[in-house]
Amino acid sequence: MTSPATTPTEPIGFKGGRKLLVGLALLLGAALLLGVFFSHRGLYQIYRFRPERVRLDQENARLTAENARLARTIDRLQHDPELIQDLIRRELNFIKKNEIIFQLPPAGLTKPQVLPPSAAVAPLGGPREGAPDKTP
Repeated sequence: MTSPATTPTEPIGFKGGRKLLVGLALLLGAALLLGVFFSHRGLYQIYRFRPERVRLDQENARLTAENARLARTIDRLQHDPELIQDLIRRELNFIKKNEIIFQLPPAGLTKPQVLPPSAAVAPLGGPREGAPDKTP
């Protein structure tokens, strides 16, 4: 007959090994969690860069719309002679024959400035009022 004390449940030399394995597993789990949250590509960084991603998405949409607008302008410049003529006239101040251009004052200056009679300029050739006569 065998006695119950003779059947070992743990191998000899493995005393406290289970606690060591549990401790190592917990330490490894904690290290993995820290890596997931605080690494250079971790959850904290993803959360921190979210507003910048939204801003970059908006800028990308704006640039895409501007790119489409510029593509339409390029197409019109290549195929629309009226646009080319209009740009030449506007940018280089060219006019057609028998064309009259009226230049209006800016919107802020609606009233003409009236000078007082004392500041009036004499006609060309004559001396101004109050100016010394330089005739010999």
